[in-house]
Parts: sequence; structure tokens; C-alpha cells
Amino acid sequence: MHAMPRADSGPAAVGRLRSVLHDLDSELLARQVACGLNGAPVGRISGHGCQAGVVEDIIRRSLELVRNWLLSGQGPDVGALSDLYEAAREAAREAAREAARHGLAAEDVIRACCGAARAVRGAVLEAGSPEGGGVWLLPHLEVPWAFLDVALTTVTRAYADQRDLPSAAGNSRAATLFARVCARSATTIEDLDRAEQMGFQLAGPHCPFVAALQGGSAAAHAGLAARIRSAGALASAEGHRVAGLTMPGFDWGPFLADSALILAAESATGDDGLADAVGNLHDLVTLAARAGRRGRIRVDDFLTELMLANSPRLAEDIVRRVLGLLDAEDPSGTLSQTLRSLAAHGFNRTAAATALPAHRNTLLYRINRIEKLTGLDLDRHAHRELARLAVVWRDTMGGDVPARHE
Repeated sequence: MHAMPRADSGPAAVGRLRSVLHDLDSELLARQVACGLNGAPVGRISGHGCQAGVVEDIIRRSLELVRNWLLSGQGPDVGALSDLYEAAREAAREAAREAARHGLAAEDVIRACCGAARAVRGAVLEAGSPEGGGVWLLPHLEVPWAFLDVALTTVTRAYADQRDLPSAAGNSRAATLFARVCARSATTIEDLDRAEQMGFQLAGPHCPFVAALQGGSAAAHAGLAARIRSAGALASAEGHRVAGLTMPGFDWGPFLADSALILAAESATGDDGLADAVGNLHDLVTLAARAGRRGRIRVDDFLTELMLANSPRLAEDIVRRVLGLLDAEDPSGTLSQTLRSLAAHGFNRTAAATALPAHRNTLLYRINRIEKLTGLDLDRHAHRELARLAVVWRDTMGGDVPARHE
């Protein structure tokens, strides 16, 4: 059992602490902490292995747990302390289980919990009374670290219970160095030490990559990252992804022998373009996984989707322009599905009618409605291309984009 902080600061201090905690914005803090933890670039297209939202949710839970602990009062009796411990343990365990389902490694959850504890402590210190030197806060500042005592133990236990506890050996070091290189941070002695310990040449040029094992667990990806590091590359496991850098000429042959591997890798890229390149590679792996592709995937395979992903505002505007009014006027989705079939068959009306299926006259009626609602002329190449882009982006991102009324 952990030790609770002393309850010797008096009712005035307790009241002041409650005021500070009630004013804390958990949502804002969670976003700020999550942004700080996600140092490495990620893709724009959501898919299996995209962790940002899950990490933020765990941080939010942890923030609330620490705040509720602080608000629970001073000097609880043994029974209350035991209940609090059990509640914290269950909350941390459940957070770990949910995170594992989304492909987070145990160390990712631990970093989120640590970040939450530091954020609460920092927020309370910042709001402390300057004239009193913050002395009234001292008995309470042990609570975030007491929370970590609970969280770290229960997170590890929760993952061990699932028998899917990835080895974190070397991964944290690789993740930190990878994020710093992508962010073009000034090289430090610590960076040089990390690179030397991994046998990685910090001086470029570097070739970015993202890889995934279709159906593989977080533990399997941690193992893949370790094998890539042992071959002389910088590789960090990111749940159900592995991302990193290699030197030119790196031999991917032994890794591609695994029929479950999806690999997206660029040629040598300058430091100023690494972050964008890694983001594109994340998107490429997501698209390949959805399409059931394996092996080495190239940008040309999904060029349209990647171009739209790099211009998300323009892409969403195209969807609104083409599909927004169709969705608003036809909630059944018949017209948007008809347009999707036309685009998929190169606007060959016979092929589209057969695929739907629909009588040719029915198809012509629907095309007429589509053209009237959207202002498109589907006999014109430029308008067909606009419709195709809208369908591609809708299928890539999923969900509906609301209609924009002029």
C-alpha cells in the first residue's frame, strides 16, 4: 500500500486546493499532454494503429482520477483508503485493457499516466499562493506520485493478465530519438548516446519507413521493431505500427519474407521533409491494410488518396460540393450510391446499371437528379473527375460531410 500525503494544512488550505482543482480544465490539459507525448509524426487517415485519440482518453481518465483523489478530503480512514486504492487500480487496469485493444504498448500507457500526474502537479503549483510560497500545497503534491505508484503497478499487471506485454527494451530510446530527428531538434549529447547504444548512424541521409504486421499484436510489433533495430536501423513500435529510419541500401528482404508484413518506405529524405514523409507513409500503410495489400507498398498505388489527404480542406470541400446536397436531399443514400457505382466503372452507364443493379431508365433518372442537385454535367470529363475525387475521399475517410448551403 502506498502512503497518502499528510493532512496538516488546515481547512483554509483545503478550501483553496478545492478551488484550484475545480478550475482545472481536464479537456485542455489532456490535449496539451497528448500533444507533447505524440512527438513522432502520424498520418492523416484514421486506421488501425492510430493512437492519438486513445492516448488522450487515458490521459483524461488519469487527470480525473488524480483530481478526484485530491478532492476526496484529508486523512481518510483505512477503509476509505483501501476503497480509493481499489478504485484507482480498477480504473488504471480498465484504461490499460482498452488501450491494448487499440494497439498501445504498456509503455505508452505508462507515459500517458506520468504525463497526467505531472500536468496536475504543475497546474496546482502554478495556481499556488505566491505570498505563501506555495507551502500550503506541499502536503498535497505527493498525491500525483502516489497515483503513479498505483497506475504503474496496475497497468503492468493489466497487460500481463492479457499475456500481451510487449518488451520495452530499447523502444523508448528509439522513439525519443526518432521524434527528435523528425522534429529537426538540435542534436544533444543524449541523442548521440542513444544512437551509439543502438548502433545507428545519426548523420544522414536517412530513409523513413512505416511497417505493420496484418493481424499482429502489439507484442508482435514490438518484436519486429527490435529485429529491425538489430539490423542497424532506428525503429520504434507504435502499438500496431513500427516507424523509423534506415540508412540507404538497408536490406528489407528478410523482413519481407513475412507474408503478413506491409511496408511503406521512402528513399533518402532530407531532415526538413522527414515529418511529412513519415505522415504519408502512415497513410499509405492504412490504405494498404484496408485494401488487403501485403508486401512493399508504393506511393503510386494510392496516389489519389494521398494527394487528397495532403489537402484535407480542399478534399472536404469537394465532398460537400458533390455529395453534401445528395445526402441532404436523399437520406436513403440511393443517389450517392449511384454516383459511387458510376465512378467505380469509369462512368460507363451499362456497367454501373448492372452493378447496382438498376434498370437503365432508372439509372438515367437518377443521373438527371444528381446533375440537377449538384450542378454537375457527368458527360464532362472535369465534372466526372470532381465526382470521382469526392467518392474516393468519402470512401477513404468514411462518415458524412455535412452539406454546405450557399
